[in-house]
This record gives sequence, structure tokens and C-alpha cells, in this order.
Amino acid sequence: MSSPPSKVLLKILNIIKMLPKEIWAFLALTLLSFLFLLSYVNLTPVVDDDFFFSSQDAQFKSEHEIDKLFLRKDTQLIISASGDIYEPTYIEKVRELSQTVLDIEGVISVNSLTHFGPKNVDDALASPLWKRLIISDDQKSSNLIILLEEKHQSLIVNKIETLLKEKSAQDFELHAAGLPYVIELIRRNLTRDLKVFSLLAFLIFGCIIFSLFRSKAILCGTLLSCLNACIWTYMLTSLTNIPIGLLTATLGTIIFIMTLSHIIFLTYNWRKAMHAQNNDAVNFAIKRTFPPSFWSMFTTMLGFLSLMSVPAKPLRDLGASGVIGCLVTIFVAYAFFPAFLKVAKLHIKKESKIEKGQFNLFHFFCDHNQAIKIIIFVACFLALPGVWMIDSDPSLLSYFSKKSEIHQGFSYIDRNGGSSPLILVIKSKDDLPLTAAQPYQKMWDLQTALEQHRSVGSVISLPVLIAQAEKNTLGWILPRNMLLNALTSPDYDEIAKSFVTDDRLHGLYLLRMNEKYRTLSRVDIVEEIKEVARVHNFVPEIVGGVYNLQGHLAKLVHSSLILGIGKLLIFFGIIVFLISRSISITLGVVSSITIIPLTVFGLIGIYRVPLDIVAAPACSVAIAMGVDAMIHMIQSYRHLKDWNKVLEEIWQPVLTALLVVCTGFSIFLCSTFPPTQRFGTIILVGSFLAGLIALFIMPMLSQLFARHNK
Repeated sequence: MSSPPSKVLLKILNIIKMLPKEIWAFLALTLLSFLFLLSYVNLTPVVDDDFFFSSQDAQFKSEHEIDKLFLRKDTQLIISASGDIYEPTYIEKVRELSQTVLDIEGVISVNSLTHFGPKNVDDALASPLWKRLIISDDQKSSNLIILLEEKHQSLIVNKIETLLKEKSAQDFELHAAGLPYVIELIRRNLTRDLKVFSLLAFLIFGCIIFSLFRSKAILCGTLLSCLNACIWTYMLTSLTNIPIGLLTATLGTIIFIMTLSHIIFLTYNWRKAMHAQNNDAVNFAIKRTFPPSFWSMFTTMLGFLSLMSVPAKPLRDLGASGVIGCLVTIFVAYAFFPAFLKVAKLHIKKESKIEKGQFNLFHFFCDHNQAIKIIIFVACFLALPGVWMIDSDPSLLSYFSKKSEIHQGFSYIDRNGGSSPLILVIKSKDDLPLTAAQPYQKMWDLQTALEQHRSVGSVISLPVLIAQAEKNTLGWILPRNMLLNALTSPDYDEIAKSFVTDDRLHGLYLLRMNEKYRTLSRVDIVEEIKEVARVHNFVPEIVGGVYNLQGHLAKLVHSSLILGIGKLLIFFGIIVFLISRSISITLGVVSSITIIPLTVFGLIGIYRVPLDIVAAPACSVAIAMGVDAMIHMIQSYRHLKDWNKVLEEIWQPVLTALLVVCTGFSIFLCSTFPPTQRFGTIILVGSFLAGLIALFIMPMLSQLFARHNK
């Protein structure tokens, strides 16, 4: 009689003998790939100062020009300390906080009420410079201006954030703002999303697949295929120097879903062949499924390719990563997954709850198909005005939850001095040195005019620096050029070099712009700022800063998306015609696809959903994935020549793919990063709409065009 351990060993040996060599090779490859991923691929999201544009992009040209002319010190963090600024206890807390921050390794300098700033509050209020930099507009808080080293910003910001939590009190509320803080919080959110999404995708999709097919072989094959598709995509993107960034942090879930889409249609065709007692069911499924899968992959790849022409670096990275992912997913689905189908058994049992739900849902849709068609067309018509109301240039505050500390801190700092930097470089129209009497006075007039602009929080410029220097001992006696020479010396940290060039022909205005209550686009506001400079007899030669970059980004993304979707419709039309060889079906598909962006973008505009850089490509991705179902339906129509029969044959894989896509992108709603939530929501709505349109609208429009052409 065999002992229990011997029985276990015997079962293991039987399993080893039963599994084909392809599966063992795939398992070994999976292990090696996983070890390579952990050892050589950096899975930490990279978010740096160039997270909107690459430093090589044309949009960064102005930044390079400013760097050549001026001594830039942009790596600043602002801490706002609320309280009674006249109280001695408040001053003491500011002194203690300033010194503690200054002691942190990597902090270059701190300007505050007690450190390298004014003598006291009254001196700050009387100072041309410090009242603009340190004292808030409502005089209920003061700022600590912190200059950081560019290296190890993340570590420095984490230490400062911990310090703020320790020092904050009811009478001493501390808020932080600044690009380094924004970058660190975005990186932190993306890191969390990457971990959470990967785990949820593995668990949720595993449950769905097993519930549908009730096969351990199919479950293992599906999860291993999806896992390898993700691993190999990340490996290839790493080899091609595409970092995990603003958008590519969600790439794993997208690859998981795309791989599942191929596997679902392949498995349903295999199951159909098995029911028909086809002895070569796996090869039948591959032959039947691969052509539409290839074209579906190709159309999805076109969706990602359309993003690669957008000047914004995160969108280009997503586009390039998506193209790689499309090729990897179809390779994995057809090169490795069929080996698991060969050892899988067909379970003919009662329907699972998911299948019952699908059956009931499909028949509900069929029974109410006229109502569904009317609802879709009416929704598209009502949403249409929203297309012209899209907020494609949202505030930087929209990147964070309204309940978050950074949103509250940014809002307060934004109201009291502005939060987003804009740089304006000017020169006199008469080519006179800016230190000459007339240009200098006009610089003061421009300073005043800019401060009165509704979108400007505070302004620092050369006249403010000189006015501050004139307040010092004997400063009012010294000539302006002598003061300026002193301010460009190392004794004064060469501060004047940040605001005027050595030849005195170019001056720099550093504006902190208000974000929260902006009604115009940033590009329009920048044009207003430039016009103010022209009115005061200056040439606005260069404009830079994060505010300007975001404005250009919004404009480029908006125009590129419209152009990209237009190109996609043309490309999809060509592909559909090549597959169907039918003008009526091509017109039906293109008309059906057009409904998706019109409705989705219309709803985005009507509900004022911020269409930031992260959420912007969602509609293109939804369209590309929605075409998947249409292509499979067209392929079936070529065999069956009857749309009703097509629905009977393909409704279940289409609804299953729809379930997987919607469930997959609903994972993004678990994110703590609002742009990722919006990205998931838009794809969720777009994919659900695409599924209904594929099942009911596309066949109807194709038949209408067919009748019209007769």
C-alpha cells in the first residue's frame, strides 16, 4: 500500500508526463522573464521636471533660451504657514521650522520671516521684495521659500513632508506647493496604482475566466499568457528607453485586457469546435480567430500610433508602449495559449452565474433593441454641444483630489500669491539698456500692470530687486548701476543675474499665476500678458515656465486628438473595407464608430470633466478596443451572410470581452490619482457604448446603407 507522500509524488509525475513540452518550456520562460524583470527593469514610475514635455522637444526651446540668458533657480518649494503673523510664538515657530528645513541635506537655502529675509513682519510689509515673496495677500500667513538641489528631490520632499506633519498645529497650519512637491506626489500615486492594478487585474480576471470556462488549464494558460505579455512589454519598453511615467503606469492593465480579448474569442471558437466534436478543435479555433484578431490588433495599434505624433512626451511614451504591447499580446495569445487548450477539457455543466447573467442581459438588449438604439442616438444628439465645451486646459489642481492636503494647500497658496510659475523675458523696443532712466521707469509701470492682471498672483522683477537694495543702508545714495553690480556679485548670491542679462538688454519677470478661478485658456492669458508688455513699449521675446508649457500642451493635445481620431476613422474605414469588401458595411462601421467620440467627448464637455494629459487618450483607446468586436462580427458575417445569425454566434464572446474590458478599466477607479480615475471612467463609458453599438447600431446602419446602394 502506497504512503500518502508516494501518492502525491505519483500525481506530480503523472501531471509532468501529461503536460506537453510547450507548456513546460513556457513555464521555464515565464520564470526566467520574471527574474529578468526584477533584476534589470526599473518598475518605479519616473516623473521629473520634464513630465509634460521631453527636454528635447520644440516646446522646451524657450526654456533652453532662458537658461542661456539668466541664472535660473527654479527648483523651489513653497511652505505656507498660517497663523497670527504678529505673535511672538508664531515667529518662533517659523524660526524653528526654517532652521530645521535648512538642516536637511539637499536644501540650499530658506527665505522666511526669520532666515535670510526681512528683519520682522513690519519690515516685510514695507519691503518691495519680501511683501511679494513672503507675506500672503490676506496677511494671515507667511511663506518659506525653499531652494532644493536637483538631485534626490524625492528624498528631500519626503523629509519636508514628514516635518510639516510634525510641526503643523491648529494655530500654525502648514501647506506646501511647488513643482518638486507635485512631482513627488504624482510619482507616489503612480507607484501605488502600478502595484494595486497589477494585483487586482490578476485576481479579478482569474475569477472571471475560471467562472466562464471552469477549466484549470484555461485559467493557468490565461493568467500565464497575460502575465508574460505584461512582463515582455515592460522588458521591451525598458530596452527601448521608454520609462514608466504618467501614462505608462497603467500599461500593465491595458496589456492584460488586450491579451484577454484575443484569448476570449479564441477560447469560444475552441469551445464551439469541441461541441461539434471536431478532433482538431485547437487548430480550427486558431484559423477561425486569428484573421479578425490580427485586424483587431492592427486597429488597436493604429490607436496607439496616433498618440506618437502628439508633441507631449507622456502621450508619445504611451503610444510607443502600446504599439509594443499590441505585438506582444497577439504573439503570446497565439504562440503559447493554444498549448493549454490542447490539454483543457470541455466542461458541459449547467451555466455559471456569469453566463446566465450574460444570457439574460443579451435577451434584455434584444427585447429592447429599438429603445437602446433610440437612447444611443438621442444621447449622442444631446451630448453634441458638449464637444465645444471641453476643458482641455484644466488647472494643475485637477491632478489631485479636492479632499487631499496638497489640493487644499495649493488652493490657499494659489489664492495668496499664485501657484504656477510663468516667466516673461522682455527687451526695450528702442534697444536701450533696461537700467536707463526711461526703460527702467517703464519696467516699473509694467510691474504694476502685471500685478493688476486678474490671473497674476505676484510678480518679481529687476525694479523690485533694486527697490529692495535701495532700502538698505546707503542704498538710496548709490547709483542704480552700482547697486546692480553689487547684486550680481557672489556676496548677494548673484541674485540679479536671475532677472537681467550682463549686457542689461534683457529683463526677466517671474510671475506666479492663479490657477483655480481661471476662465480663459493659459495660451490666451499668456497672449494677454505679452500684449501688456507691448503696451508698455517692451518686446516680449521669450515666455517660459510650467504655466506656459501646460498651456502649449493643452492646445497641442486638443488639436492632436481631434486630428488623431479623424485619421483613425479613415484608417479603420480602409481596414474594414479590406476585410468586408463591402462599401455599405464600411460606411456602417465608420458611422457607428463616429458616434463613440461624439458622445463621449460631449459628455465630458457637458459635465465639465477635466480632459488632462492623462485622460486625453482614453477615447482613442476606447475606440480602438471597440472596433475589436466589430471586426469579429464582420468576419462572421462573411461566413454567415446574415446579421441575425452573426448575433446568435458571436454575442457571447462580444459580451464577455465587453465584461472584461469594463471590469478591467473599472480597476482604475480604485486609483487615488484623479487623472487615472478619469482615464478609466472615459474608457469604461466608451467601451460599454462601443459594445452596444457593435451589437445593434453597426448591423442596422450597414443594412440601411446596403438598401440605399441597391
